[in-house]
Amino acid sequence: MQPTELKGAFVFRSTVLALGVVMVTSAQSYARWKEQYLLTPSAIQDWYRAQQNANGERCCDLSDGHPYFGNYRLTHDGGVELELNDRPYRIPSYMVLNGPNPTGHAVWWYIDNEGGHFDFCFAKGSLN
Repeated sequence: MQPTELKGAFVFRSTVLALGVVMVTSAQSYARWKEQYLLTPSAIQDWYRAQQNANGERCCDLSDGHPYFGNYRLTHDGGVELELNDRPYRIPSYMVLNGPNPTGHAVWWYIDNEGGHFDFCFAKGSLN
């Protein structure tokens, strides 16, 4: 191959690689909004997207919001206590949202993966 052909092959491979990264990244960010929630009114979807905890971390950036219908109680410092896997569990106060919640139920933003359970936010609903 001539030097110009090598340069052209390198540019082509780099372009294909960059397009692949963009496609995978776009697909992953779209996949965060689960199909069963696509019919949720846009005002509720906007509310989910806008939430952030007291540390300024956005609730939906790395986790999914899960409706929570179980019992919970507020602690003296503003945290939440509930049960997780039949054991007492505490969500720290900085993760508990204090604004209005239009869903009618509590919402818990977390992920479970091979590394463990990670909380991001908790929006109070009507206390059970």
